[in-house]
Amino acid sequence: MKESSPSVHSHASQAPADLDDLGDASPSSNQLLVHLPEELILFLLSNLEKRDCLACACVCRTLNRIAIPHLLARCSVKKPASYCKLILDPAYKTNIDPLLALQNSIFIKEIKDLSFYFTRFTPYNKLSPPLLRSLHLLRTLTHVEEVTLFFSSKGDSKLFKDEKHIKEMVPIYEDLLNEIVLKSSKKIRVFGSDGLLGHFYDFRKESPSGKSSGGHMRSPTRLLAGFKDYIDRRQHKKTDDPVILDDFRYSRSTLTGSRIFLQCSPEALKQTQLTHLNIGTADFLRPPFSQWFFPMLQASNIQSLSFAFSHLPEDPEEVEFILQRLATVIPTLNRLYLFDIKPEVLSILIKWINMFGHLQTLQIEPFIDVSDEIFAELLETSTSSPIPLVDATNDTTPNDAISSCPNSFSFSPHLRRIDAPHQFLTYFASITSPLSPPPENDPAKPSNKPKAQFPSLDMVHLDYYCIKNVKFDLHVLANALRRIRPVLLPSLTGAGSSKSSGSSASIVVHLKFDAEFLGLVAAGRRVPVAASSSFSSIMKNADQIGDAAAHSPLEDPDPVAHPTPPEDPTTPSDAPPDLLGDVSSDIFELSKIEKLRLGLPGKRDDILQGKFDDKILILLSLFKGLRNVRLASTESPVTKIKEELSPLHSRVFKEGRPGLRKIEVI
Repeated sequence: MKESSPSVHSHASQAPADLDDLGDASPSSNQLLVHLPEELILFLLSNLEKRDCLACACVCRTLNRIAIPHLLARCSVKKPASYCKLILDPAYKTNIDPLLALQNSIFIKEIKDLSFYFTRFTPYNKLSPPLLRSLHLLRTLTHVEEVTLFFSSKGDSKLFKDEKHIKEMVPIYEDLLNEIVLKSSKKIRVFGSDGLLGHFYDFRKESPSGKSSGGHMRSPTRLLAGFKDYIDRRQHKKTDDPVILDDFRYSRSTLTGSRIFLQCSPEALKQTQLTHLNIGTADFLRPPFSQWFFPMLQASNIQSLSFAFSHLPEDPEEVEFILQRLATVIPTLNRLYLFDIKPEVLSILIKWINMFGHLQTLQIEPFIDVSDEIFAELLETSTSSPIPLVDATNDTTPNDAISSCPNSFSFSPHLRRIDAPHQFLTYFASITSPLSPPPENDPAKPSNKPKAQFPSLDMVHLDYYCIKNVKFDLHVLANALRRIRPVLLPSLTGAGSSKSSGSSASIVVHLKFDAEFLGLVAAGRRVPVAASSSFSSIMKNADQIGDAAAHSPLEDPDPVAHPTPPEDPTTPSDAPPDLLGDVSSDIFELSKIEKLRLGLPGKRDDILQGKFDDKILILLSLFKGLRNVRLASTESPVTKIKEELSPLHSRVFKEGRPGLRKIEVI
């Protein structure tokens, strides 16, 4: 069968054009095959190799309609119209990859989510053929809503001085990106590239005089490079395009190289429908990509941005320069999602977030690899003065509107939701501490209460992840809650409630666990050995502390002060009083939480059947004021379907929590 089958290349290269004109072959030529039931045809195709299956797809329209989806399913593409993950193979002529199968389809012309994976192509001088194949596929499609470009993170240092490489690749990337926009794409994602083309340009630091510094001028090489850069700048001396002017901060890394950039086509700029951008690399924000990306973002209505900090340059000055350029071209951004954040960029990060005057949602990926000790050091070294704030009365929020006036400005005045790890929220709340009210001499005027720094904020989603051998630290979570309540949500004044009666603001705690959850850290690290028994007694009396919180008044005369938990008459006399008081206060702080979301190990069906880790259930005894609990599997995809946990399995959650009304599994 394998030897007698026709060659793939004799059919695949001309199949789409020929099949459109051919229609179904005459009954006499393939009557024995196409008139069989479709189930039987699929059975026959399943016994063929991929190249033979592709050859059958090039015979007629009927076989093309049946064979191409079957071949894509064998390449792990189950629903090509909704999601196509194309892992390109360097040896695609012998190992049929999904892109080759999709190229020969005459029926699949619209794809919702199309992902190109170039991870098998290293070094980068091998990227030209797969990029051209991707471009040809896009030209055969009529509509693609979302496109992802995933490159390998390993480059080749030998390409940095290869002028032929950049001259070859720039027009290919230009045509590919323009074609993506012309297909009415609304989302573009770029991941993984590290040194793709960015090392062909060097960033020039700003000198104290305000001019870009090119290095040690006594070097003959630097003199020649400076002269060449001067000639290049003279060619664009009369331009007023801010993107071109910003790109003058970059110079070519080779003396013989010319300034080459990608350019947006007029048709793409006119037809752009981009609303979301996901950037997992800095290469596309530096030359030669910058003169395509920044004009395109400026012409688009970008509402949502996802940004990774893992591949940013090491130079903090260049990082700040890139972030400022990005904030300038998308002033209407209202949703910001950040991940792979490094501790060294936190000071720049806060200022950058504050540049988006219309920001409504801020979501930050939990810092899995950043310990609490690192953030504790940052808190000690952070400045005591508040960060520059945005003018709450100015909707345009230009960059020069940054001010430090403590009474007329607010941080991100339209921000409505923050979803972030507990480390970031603790750090964030510390550097944006409440400001003291200004002196007021006129008693007839209203109270000089300090203005809220987050006037529109109505939800804080606090993430605490107990994965990768991270134990649950009661004090860390309680301390984060103490810091964020008076700063981020000053209206939360109830001692036994997480929101006041006149505000919809709330705090949602998200706890995530894995199968190797090690339990609480308090008994081993924060409590001495001699006091371990007294800590256990406090855990046993968590019900008493929770009941006191549940019956406390809604309005607290001093929202900053911590309520004193009731004394435990059963506490052993050998327990350190200050230690027991701290632990009781932490438990009392957690008893105020009303909304809790749990990411549990195991599959969704296991959760519905009530299979829970005992260590997690013991930890839940600390949350006595719960009213709403959502359970989600960390191993199954989150669905929109919500199911109530059965009364039999929900008893373990409702025991000792009279206010708990709903337990949902999502």
